[in-house]
Amino acid sequence: MNFYTGSGTTPVEVSPGVKRAIRAHGGGLMLVEVWFEKGAKAAVHTHPHEQATYVMEGRLKLTVEGEDVVLEKGDSIYIPPEAPHSAEALEATRLLDVFSPQREDFL
Repeated sequence: MNFYTGSGTTPVEVSPGVKRAIRAHGGGLMLVEVWFEKGAKAAVHTHPHEQATYVMEGRLKLTVEGEDVVLEKGDSIYIPPEAPHSAEALEATRLLDVFSPQREDFL
């Protein structure tokens, strides 16, 4: 069992204006909290993991396989493995990302 407290996990800056903190993980699943400053971007990328994203606060424009969608507080999206995707924060945004299997590159 892996147990994490909110205060025990320090967010790491992964690109300008974007931070993340691993909230829980095991071999088959990973939960990550992500913060975007307004205007911050995540470049187009792919990975072999399934991804589900839930917007806890803010607004984010996501582009998945060339299709744009704006997500707001309470919205969620599923991103299939190897789907090219990117993001731009339209305002300060906080997300929960779930990956399956876990992202070894985040550990």
